[in-house]
Amino acid sequence: MTKYLEIGQIVNTFGIKGMVKIKPFTDDIKRFDRLETIYIENKKVKKEYEIEEVKYHKNMVLMKLKRY
Repeated sequence: MTKYLEIGQIVNTFGIKGMVKIKPFTDDIKRFDRLETIYIENKKVKKEYEIEEVKYHKNMVLMKLKRY
Protein backbone atom coordinates (compact mmCIF):
# COMPACT_ATOMS: atom_id res chain seq x y z
CA MET A 1 0.00 0.00 0.00
CA THR A 2 1.45 3.33 -1.04
CA LYS A 3 0.68 6.42 1.01
CA TYR A 4 1.00 9.99 -0.16
CA LEU A 5 1.39 13.23 1.75
CA GLU A 6 -0.07 16.48 0.44
CA ILE A 7 2.61 19.16 0.49
CA GLY A 8 0.83 21.92 -1.38
CA GLN A 9 -1.71 23.01 -3.95
CA ILE A 10 -1.02 24.32 -7.44
CA VAL A 11 -2.81 27.66 -7.60
CA ASN A 12 -1.61 29.15 -10.89
CA THR A 13 1.07 29.28 -13.55
CA PHE A 14 3.99 31.68 -13.25
CA GLY A 15 5.88 33.39 -16.06
CA ILE A 16 6.45 32.08 -19.56
CA LYS A 17 8.95 29.31 -18.78
CA GLY A 18 6.41 26.72 -17.61
CA MET A 19 6.60 27.21 -13.84
CA VAL A 20 3.68 26.53 -11.52
CA LYS A 21 2.90 28.47 -8.35
CA ILE A 22 2.28 26.25 -5.32
CA LYS A 23 0.68 27.21 -2.01
CA PRO A 24 2.70 25.16 0.51
CA PHE A 25 1.00 23.23 3.33
CA THR A 26 4.18 23.19 5.43
CA ASP A 27 5.73 25.63 7.86
CA ASP A 28 9.21 25.22 6.32
CA ILE A 29 9.01 25.80 2.56
CA LYS A 30 12.71 24.99 2.13
CA ARG A 31 11.67 21.32 2.30
CA PHE A 32 10.79 21.62 -1.39
CA ASP A 33 14.55 21.87 -2.14
CA ARG A 34 15.02 18.20 -1.21
CA LEU A 35 12.32 16.85 -3.53
CA GLU A 36 13.24 15.11 -6.78
CA THR A 37 9.80 13.98 -7.93
CA ILE A 38 6.20 14.82 -7.09
CA TYR A 39 2.82 13.30 -7.84
CA ILE A 40 0.02 15.50 -9.14
CA GLU A 41 -3.54 14.25 -8.74
CA ASN A 42 -6.13 15.32 -11.29
CA LYS A 43 -9.58 13.70 -11.34
CA LYS A 44 -8.45 10.91 -8.97
CA VAL A 45 -5.50 9.99 -11.25
CA LYS A 46 -1.95 10.50 -9.94
CA LYS A 47 0.93 11.18 -12.34
CA GLU A 48 4.60 11.37 -11.41
CA TYR A 49 6.68 14.40 -12.48
CA GLU A 50 10.40 15.10 -12.10
CA ILE A 51 11.33 18.48 -10.66
CA GLU A 52 13.74 20.58 -12.67
CA GLU A 53 13.92 23.75 -10.57
CA VAL A 54 12.49 25.21 -7.34
CA LYS A 55 12.32 28.92 -6.46
CA TYR A 56 10.49 30.94 -3.81
CA HIS A 57 8.40 34.08 -4.25
CA LYS A 58 6.30 35.80 -1.55
CA ASN A 59 5.75 32.71 0.64
CA MET A 60 4.87 30.65 -2.43
CA VAL A 61 6.86 27.91 -4.15
CA LEU A 62 7.63 28.20 -7.87
CA MET A 63 8.37 24.86 -9.46
CA LYS A 64 9.52 23.92 -12.96
CA LEU A 65 8.69 20.36 -13.96
CA LYS A 66 10.73 18.46 -16.54
CA ARG A 67 9.10 18.01 -19.96
CA TYR A 68 6.86 21.08 -19.45
